Amino acid sequence: MYSVLLVDYSRRLSRELEQLLEENKFPFTITDSVSSSNAALAALSDRDFSVVVVHTEQYDTAGLWLCHHIRKTNDIPILLLGGRDQFRLVRKALTYQVNDYLPSPFSASALVHSLYELLNKLGPVPVKKSPAVKPTIQLNGKAMDSKHVIRIVKAYVRDHLNEEITLKKIADMLHFNCAYLGQKFKMQENVSFNDYMLKERMKKAKQLLLSTDLRIYEIALEVGYRDIDWFYKKFKAYAGSSPNAYRRQKAHTA
Repeated sequence: MYSVLLVDYSRRLSRELEQLLEENKFPFTITDSVSSSNAALAALSDRDFSVVVVHTEQYDTAGLWLCHHIRKTNDIPILLLGGRDQFRLVRKALTYQVNDYLPSPFSASALVHSLYELLNKLGPVPVKKSPAVKPTIQLNGKAMDSKHVIRIVKAYVRDHLNEEITLKKIADMLHFNCAYLGQKFKMQENVSFNDYMLKERMKKAKQLLLSTDLRIYEIALEVGYRDIDWFYKKFKAYAGSSPNAYRRQKAHTA
């Protein structure tokens, strides 16, 4: 079994997590549960664990502080649960090479998926791992797994769809060469940055068309289009119908 250190600032997750592990027959067992950062660091210094699960809920700062201090000396996998869904927090968490970040409220299915992903990385037998050799890129002078950096880029796109987004703007913010970041993004996602951004904008537009009474120009602004004619053209090319027709068709089939 893989040994889990649960850091639960709210003291509410332990029973739910134990039940989830049992129901899904995960080879994880919670061998220690603490409710403070200092207790977590003490536990990590006293014994070996396979993974750390940090449930922050309303304690984002404490959770991020803990991840930062763990990463100073330990490459143990970390799952960070229950924080706010904000780009600044996600970016900082990924800078600390957190394996997954599930903002609150997170579903049981999302946590199950995250645990399955973790199992794939841990392998079949719990052994003390040495740092794996991974493709890295530099973030503020620090080598990072490129997968983490691409997740930062995707988080920025998701949180700023109503703004003018360019890869150069993001690259400058992260101190990367724009062409280099674009190449890494395409290698990781199998799609160009611009195509990914278009997909996210159209997905959000569809959602707003079906779930709100916003006018088309308001929806266009919400997904980053200041030119309504250009939004109509891009939406029709992507969805196969105009925004108004898409809304009517879905309303009739609902």
